[in-house]
Amino acid sequence: MASGKAPMSYSAAVSGSTGASGSDAKHQISSHTAPTTGSVAPSKTNAPPRPRTPSPSRHRPQGVPEDDAVYIVTLLTDKPHHDRMTQLRTQYFPKRINKLDAHLTFFHALPGSKLESSIIPILQDVAQQTAPFKLLATKPFRLKHGIALSVAKTQGAQQAQAVHQALQEPWLREGFLSEQDRGGCRVHYTIMNKVDDEVEVAKALEEVQESFQPDAGTAEGLGLWRYDRGWWRWERRFDFAG
Repeated sequence: MASGKAPMSYSAAVSGSTGASGSDAKHQISSHTAPTTGSVAPSKTNAPPRPRTPSPSRHRPQGVPEDDAVYIVTLLTDKPHHDRMTQLRTQYFPKRINKLDAHLTFFHALPGSKLESSIIPILQDVAQQTAPFKLLATKPFRLKHGIALSVAKTQGAQQAQAVHQALQEPWLREGFLSEQDRGGCRVHYTIMNKVDDEVEVAKALEEVQESFQPDAGTAEGLGLWRYDRGWWRWERRFDFAG
């Protein structure tokens, strides 16, 4: 990251406003990004303390060094839909641990040692062959310690699963995917998590079930992020162009 440049928000990545020419311009995103505004939260020291989010050690890629960098792949949508999902997450996610905007995660722990040889080429290839598609966030459902919104099967979920499978197959053959990333894909928005109070979770679920109206958006591309001790550092965007 060039000196003097402010960290880029998740919202900016979703909108494609990278602040530099080309989709591969590198910026940073902190998991302390303010979800409602898409900008970095103010800090008196200009350096927020490291979050307590644990490293994904139990979801490590297979057959790579323990100190290898870990990368995340998300499905990027249009900004208006993204902002509405983020607003809902901001409302219900515990504020002290809400480190990210709303997101749809495809892969949680890809190894940095495979970035140039496999990860980026496959992301480029699949994105070039994929057309933007509509998705619909619909039914709230219960998580163990929170709630989430599903994506309708015929309005986004099946298409997302097809993209996920196209990415996953060559990486499965190479054998570096973590146990978590070798599984299937059920894209969803987590809007509350890590809440131990059963009454609070049940009340939030009831509120969302009564008030939430299905929200349509467009899946526009893939986002690549580097995991850094609880922070997500922006790498690049891969627009759907098929």
